[in-house]
Amino acid sequence: MMKKLEILGMALDNYTVQEAMLQVEGFLGSDIMNTVETISMDTLVRAQEDGQLRECIEGLDLTVVSDKEILKAAEAASPQRMQETADNLFQREFLKQASRNNRTVYLLGDDSLKLDALQGFLRENYSRIQVVGSYALADCLGDYDTVINEINIAEPDVLISVVSTPEQEYFLKANKEKLNVKIWYGLGENYVSKKGVSEVAGFAKKLIQKGVMHSMLARYNHDKDG
Repeated sequence: MMKKLEILGMALDNYTVQEAMLQVEGFLGSDIMNTVETISMDTLVRAQEDGQLRECIEGLDLTVVSDKEILKAAEAASPQRMQETADNLFQREFLKQASRNNRTVYLLGDDSLKLDALQGFLRENYSRIQVVGSYALADCLGDYDTVINEINIAEPDVLISVVSTPEQEYFLKANKEKLNVKIWYGLGENYVSKKGVSEVAGFAKKLIQKGVMHSMLARYNHDKDG
């Protein structure tokens, strides 16, 4: 199985969950911060028009594909990877391990509503994770020095971000060297399944993104072959 997928001129990791979790173990033993992010179709589409976002994705230490359509488009849709992606298995294993090992985490979000939702999700599903602090970027006035100081004082094992793309990546790119954290985990906004109307809306959005991405792929392949 290919360990890297090539799509729209970008290279994304294609590890099995077991292989990716071995990488995470290595990150936790490292003296420098390593970066992990969930990559969705929406993120890929945005990166085609946003060089700063693209550069940040290309600099990540571990990318985790969150949409089966990306695997299909990159012709890397093995049954195992398709199922792992559909089940959001990396996220579940990462958070289960963090809970089992009593890891300390710091939460970063756009606003207090997102942070409250994330804390509730963690409390309900991964109760042994120790949340040592949280910060809403909406509360930050001026530069992000206050945020960075708060995170570093807490000295968490993992920083979990649910900041929206591309603001999440802009923040990471600007502040990566300042953070005293073992792992940055860009969890993404769709870490929990939505029900009812929001589920239908989410499905419709993915159909649109799928069409846009496939259009971009066709254009990219035409330009490459031409």
